[in-house]
Amino acid sequence: MSRYCLVVLQTPLVAQDLAQTLEELTGAVAITAAAIEECCLKLAGLGPDSLLYAFVQSDVAGLRDSPLPAMVEGSGGQIVLLGHPAELEAAREGAETWPVLRQPFGPAQVAELMQRLAPPDRPVA
Repeated sequence: MSRYCLVVLQTPLVAQDLAQTLEELTGAVAITAAAIEECCLKLAGLGPDSLLYAFVQSDVAGLRDSPLPAMVEGSGGQIVLLGHPAELEAAREGAETWPVLRQPFGPAQVAELMQRLAPPDRPVA
């Protein structure tokens, strides 16, 4: 069974770098999209336990109002938010609905976040 990681970012170069990092760290196939609507179409055929992570550039309200959280959870994945609006909301609210990967980030920050999120049966390389 193939495993996947989702990257939803509007900046293609950053999305490509993050996708490559996720593939190297997890061995999973990266799925990229520029918008939540686009990635929902790409996730439609995934089965249970096929998704590891979904790194999504969005604010909490925009994500909560979309079908993506249910799709990610139904596929066994964990959501991680990216971007300035998510960072501001996390700081303002004090409690994050979903974890936030703060910018600027590189492979070390992605790996560290994944280590914190990984359940015992899903170690990160």
